[in-house]
Amino acid sequence: MLRISDGRVSPRNPFVGDRPLGERDRHLFFGRAEETAALLDAWRGHRLTVLHGQCGVGKTSLLGAALVPALTDLGADVLPVATLSFDPAFPAAVLPEQNPYTRALVAAWDPVAFPSHSPGTSVADFLRSRTATDRHGAHRPLFAALDQTEVLLRADRPGRRRFMEELLAAAESTPGLRLLVTTRTDHLDGLRRFIDKHEIDHAELALEALAPESGAEAARRTLAGAGTRYGSDAVERLVAEARTPAEGAEGAGRGRAGTVDPVLLQVVGRILCEHGPGEGLDTDAHLSAHLARLVREVAAEHLVPPDVPHAWLRRVAAAGGEGVAVPGNGVPGEALTRGLVHSLQDRHLVVAGGDGYVLRHPRLGRPLMRLFAHAGQEMEPWTPEELLRLARRSHTRGEDDLAREHARRALRPASRESPRIRALLISLQGDLAFARGDHPAAAGHYAGAADLFEAQGDSAAVARALVAQARSHLELGHRATALGGLTSAANRVHGDPSLSTGIGQALWRAGQEALAREVLDGVFVGAGATSEARRTRAEVIAARGRSGSR
Repeated sequence: MLRISDGRVSPRNPFVGDRPLGERDRHLFFGRAEETAALLDAWRGHRLTVLHGQCGVGKTSLLGAALVPALTDLGADVLPVATLSFDPAFPAAVLPEQNPYTRALVAAWDPVAFPSHSPGTSVADFLRSRTATDRHGAHRPLFAALDQTEVLLRADRPGRRRFMEELLAAAESTPGLRLLVTTRTDHLDGLRRFIDKHEIDHAELALEALAPESGAEAARRTLAGAGTRYGSDAVERLVAEARTPAEGAEGAGRGRAGTVDPVLLQVVGRILCEHGPGEGLDTDAHLSAHLARLVREVAAEHLVPPDVPHAWLRRVAAAGGEGVAVPGNGVPGEALTRGLVHSLQDRHLVVAGGDGYVLRHPRLGRPLMRLFAHAGQEMEPWTPEELLRLARRSHTRGEDDLAREHARRALRPASRESPRIRALLISLQGDLAFARGDHPAAAGHYAGAADLFEAQGDSAAVARALVAQARSHLELGHRATALGGLTSAANRVHGDPSLSTGIGQALWRAGQEALAREVLDGVFVGAGATSEARRTRAEVIAARGRSGSR
């Protein structure tokens, strides 16, 4: 989620709304004791554990608010939970041959080292560097998690397949590793096809909506945090609002009858605590306002009028369980894209079902039909920081045109972004230009980012931008210009193995074999070579051997 609600909890309102619960919310995570115990057993006992369920069922919350804190309390070695996001703080053109998803994963698992030390490292090498042994020489378990792998399974963008193969090969070969991945159930078969290629001891666990008694427990204990004014009537009302209808009832079929939807429980609970437990509370009206904000946000994210997602959602609501399809991308004149529908799914409005998509919960139907009451209301403009997050997310999903437009809008002359945000946006523009082969534009963007970083006194960031600029010039055949930029960058490098690797790679591509070998040898003398450094050094040595045998 981006803006709809900051989800901050207080004694007056302990519900988080539609954002996931995290470690700071562990005191508010209720109703999942059995699932937590079962998943802990699986994670501790298998090399690979797959947690799957529909969007909004609580996978991220279970992972962040229950599983990781429980393992941490036991003294286990647990890496930060990873979600993939491309970060322009390390320009893609510095190490263009490395898989960007690999770099994103290592950065998420080791945020302290990024972007100075961890880029350029393979998944397997990073994990091996983090594993430890006990006094008997046995490998201690290392717990790692990758959340929301559906972003990798939705489309076959270059690099995604290779990344999945790399990740699972690392899970297969790293002693002591306990890897957990989450995915939506509709992508489970795609994930299984990757897993089946490897000899990995793995377990699969499905997460469903809250059982009735668990939903009542979560409602009761969370409401208790808001004071004594909420009695049993408020608990019953909250549970009733989030319960799935019985079989045969209108709108049934999206989940097991009688179960309680975690997202609706949190959203309606937040409404209830914000407006009081009075009998006159019009929940539909407040849910409609909440949905209107969501729809406006999705529309703004995808640069279409709110009428586009609104009209499609009304069709979905009217279709019931039959499902509504979406057009393929690239259909001329189509404002509704798969990416937009995926965003509606990410915001817990629809799920895959029937012949396309159905409403995630029947309780959303009536409020959706009332959205016309909020027509004409405008959302606050995105801030440059929000536009940077949107652009990064779009780039990670493969929607590069959308990412480029968000970056362009954030950089309008009237915008008031901080100098660092502006530099990162321009660096991102460089990455997008480099990815589409527009190397003149990429070189210009990286040069602009370097100037901004220079003004901030960030010498390391300047060096990264200069290497990216040099690599762009090499792609254009501007060898002398590229070598000048690499020399300037090399004078700024201080103990950054990934950047040194990028310089070595660029020197090698520029035909400077001796200099490249010298730089790469220096990486090995330091604290530890990156995977990319070893690969490039081996390539240089092999080429030298071939030339010497002629």
